[in-house]
Amino acid sequence: SDDPSRYRPADEFESWPGGDPIERLKDYLIKAGYWSEAKHQHLSELIDAEVVAAYKEAVKFGDLASGPYPPASTIFTEVYEEIPWHIQEQREELGK
Repeated sequence: SDDPSRYRPADEFESWPGGDPIERLKDYLIKAGYWSEAKHQHLSELIDAEVVAAYKEAVKFGDLASGPYPPASTIFTEVYEEIPWHIQEQREELGK
């Protein structure tokens, strides 16, 4: 997994005095009898598999490392229903 110390301050955890809210909710639900470690583990595995499958499907269309790279003009399309005036000016400056 990734190393949060590369981009988060070492003392950030102190601003979460109750700990990780997801872990707290899981612990609460287990204590209340609504959840279990087994259910949690199973759900985590399902979610991980879904994320991996979605990633594999997405990279079939390319990625930042290997392309394909769309033309610069596409930054103006598929974003707005109606292009705002300032974006239209930028598009015209680009000549597209």
